[in-house]
Amino acid sequence: MPTPPESGSPDDRPALEPIRVLRPRRTDALAQLLDEIRQDKDYRSHETAAAPVPHTRTGGETAELPPVPGGSTRELPALDSDAGPPPVGRPRLGPGQRRAAVVITVVAAAVVGFGCALLIPSDTDATPAAPSAGTSTAPSAVGAVDILTNPGFESGSLAPWTCTGNPGSAVSSPVHAGSKALQGTVSSSDNAQCDQTVAVRPNTTYSLSGWIRGSHVYLGVNGGASTWTTSPSEYSPLTVSFTTGASQTSATIYVHGWYAQGRYYADDITLVGPGGGGGA
Repeated sequence: MPTPPESGSPDDRPALEPIRVLRPRRTDALAQLLDEIRQDKDYRSHETAAAPVPHTRTGGETAELPPVPGGSTRELPALDSDAGPPPVGRPRLGPGQRRAAVVITVVAAAVVGFGCALLIPSDTDATPAAPSAGTSTAPSAVGAVDILTNPGFESGSLAPWTCTGNPGSAVSSPVHAGSKALQGTVSSSDNAQCDQTVAVRPNTTYSLSGWIRGSHVYLGVNGGASTWTTSPSEYSPLTVSFTTGASQTSATIYVHGWYAQGRYYADDITLVGPGGGGGA
């Protein structure tokens, strides 16, 4: 045990430094405030403010929070502990944008509904109006059929077709359909026309069609419309329409080639319309 120094004698021991007692500092206050702001659901609407430069404190100073910019404070909403951090990456729509989105959705639904309505067939049966007296009847009217006889020459003969000049014939090749077709042989002085006369109705429209092969071959009705094609290597379709006269009760349908153009072929010749003579 050291002996205490005598009274009045110098003390050569080093002097002890006084103990400085510091008050507790709230060093986590700034971190808590930043954490509350970060968890605020509307934190993206705040203006960005520069963080104050931290002040270097001396040994005896205590930590103080800097004042809030703007001089005003507001109470932060209560934090839902189960909600987690606010969503990031999807901006919130304003009132005007929400109204625009609703309008676009309604218009799109209306367009889709209108399109579906167009695709749904109507259950109403359309009743065709009866033709008035003196008007022509379309080939699609009731009773419209092919009124030609032996249109595909499948009987093996030409009857009731008749041919001028060099007589035509029913051949097995080339054909468009079935097993037979008409062959006509033209010369320098004859076009080898084959025709058939049928009963028709006055003031009525008929559709004449056929499959033709050859150089410059014609299909038509005597005294009326006609059409032609040049197709030497394969069958080609021809179609022509005509309307009978006010008192016409028969029509002569023909097919023929052209002078000095060689052979031609015809098959499946049809005349579609109501048959029979008499009044309309």
